[in-house]
Amino acid sequence: MADITNPQAVKFANEHARTKADLYAQAYYALKAFADVWDAQNIGAIIPSTADAIIDGSVQDGRAQITGAMVNGLVTNAKALVADLEANSKLKLTGLLKISVNPQR
Repeated sequence: MADITNPQAVKFANEHARTKADLYAQAYYALKAFADVWDAQNIGAIIPSTADAIIDGSVQDGRAQITGAMVNGLVTNAKALVADLEANSKLKLTGLLKISVNPQR
């Protein structure tokens, strides 16, 4: 098999593929830590998956108000992404980290 030396391909790999792999790997590590804190501190017991708003000052400072269900949904999605990358002996994570140059654990 011949190596890929086309300048456009090399530029795409360096400027797009590697930088997006960095972002994806960084998201993996951030979401894994997020889910770990959720579990370790049993946050699900104090943020139920309901339509009740979390009173965090958002109304006063202009941020969108969030609900317990929204936060629970985010945790569920975070855990799904982590599980997908870690499935099959971390096959996808290993491939991702081979492309990534700056995963920032």
